[in-house]
Amino acid sequence: MNLKFLRKRIGQVRYVKRPGQVWRFFFSKVKSIEIAIIWACNFKCPGCYAEDLKNPKTFLTKEQVVGFIKKYKPMHVNLTGGEPLLHPELYGIIREIPKSVVISLVTNGSLLNEEKVKRLKEAGLNTIQISFGKNYPLDNLEKAKLAKKAGLNVCLSVTNTFENKGHIIKAIKFGEENNIHILWNLPMGILEKQFDKETYFKYRNHQLVREDNMFWAGRNKCPAGREKIYITARGELMPCDRLHKVYKDLESMRKDFKGNKIWCSRLGDIDKK
Repeated sequence: MNLKFLRKRIGQVRYVKRPGQVWRFFFSKVKSIEIAIIWACNFKCPGCYAEDLKNPKTFLTKEQVVGFIKKYKPMHVNLTGGEPLLHPELYGIIREIPKSVVISLVTNGSLLNEEKVKRLKEAGLNTIQISFGKNYPLDNLEKAKLAKKAGLNVCLSVTNTFENKGHIIKAIKFGEENNIHILWNLPMGILEKQFDKETYFKYRNHQLVREDNMFWAGRNKCPAGREKIYITARGELMPCDRLHKVYKDLESMRKDFKGNKIWCSRLGDIDKK
């Protein structure tokens, strides 16, 4: 493993709060599951990872979400969408997930307030990922402080595009001042040509920066289809929230991704050129 990423991997220990979460690291079928619990969203952001899958009326029930977790026994589950805060059973879903699982949630921040932060924490949420950038509320930094004060692990989620460069630098400074992680997201769809490689590589090794394809890996190898899987709001099994091929089971998916050593299974290997 590259020593530059070893310390970042160690730094992710903060997400592990209970002994049972360590147990799951060794015995889980997959390390991480991303579950789109609902397609509905109050935003329409360019380059949305789920844009070609969305149906506003589609969502998973609490029983379905818990069923997927029992089936795959992950160490980490990331609740996403759409906008998860629109799900009618959100707090019940979090409460029903075993506390031996690290639970995170992605939000655009627009619906977040002090009461909801408190309810999320009480339900058992471990980490909240708040989007930050050109398309998101200006007060998301204040909401990040609010969540951290409530005892949640907080991560600012940024997309690496030229137009977001100023937001990325601001997010890193904010992270340094408040001990908050920054999540690197590769641009998809219509934003792929706006990928700011210079900023991406300049700050990539920063201690507080982690990448969505390296949550538990800490190396330049995409975990999609092996260590990480994606469940859609229709209950479909896919390798990643950016790779929308449906598989009937985990075994057939892993067969396709066995030996995969590229940086990102959607974009391929990324260089500094």
